[in-house]
Amino acid sequence: MSTIYLYALGFGLICLFISFILDGLSDLFQGLSYFDLSFDALPGILPITPLEICAFLVGFGGMGYTLFDKTSFHLIGAILTGCLLCYLTKTLIAHLKKVDSDALTDADLIGMEGKVIVTIFEGGTGSVALNTKHGKISYSAQSATPIQEGTIVKVLDIKKHILIVSDSPTYFLSNELMK
Repeated sequence: MSTIYLYALGFGLICLFISFILDGLSDLFQGLSYFDLSFDALPGILPITPLEICAFLVGFGGMGYTLFDKTSFHLIGAILTGCLLCYLTKTLIAHLKKVDSDALTDADLIGMEGKVIVTIFEGGTGSVALNTKHGKISYSAQSATPIQEGTIVKVLDIKKHILIVSDSPTYFLSNELMK
């Protein structure tokens, strides 16, 4: 049985090592090839990725080999440790994907209110600070009318990465959107 544990541990570590090498090559040759081994092994039944399988094998093999001479319940400890490591890997990956997808899009900015931090002159560009879920972010901004520093404005549109803002209380009823 200790041989099975060693093979599981070795296979899991070798697969993880190969995964890191392929990921490094993918980063090195950006765009030439992408090694994404993230898929569901049995979609709908057992959604598990190869990385989670490797985590299970490493936990199973490592704990099984460690407990083999110490207790007769080594198989139960090995399976529980492998499942725990698999679950932690799945949770960590889900958390990292969620963090990665929290980026603001242009559509998120439209309708937000901000404060002018650099005066916007007619036909010119100034700056607006917006309070977002990522903190305070400043953007270049333009307006059809001059707007003084410290004025609260609303984002009406975004053109070429520049916010189109207005300080009018009837933001969306103004003629700026009718153009």
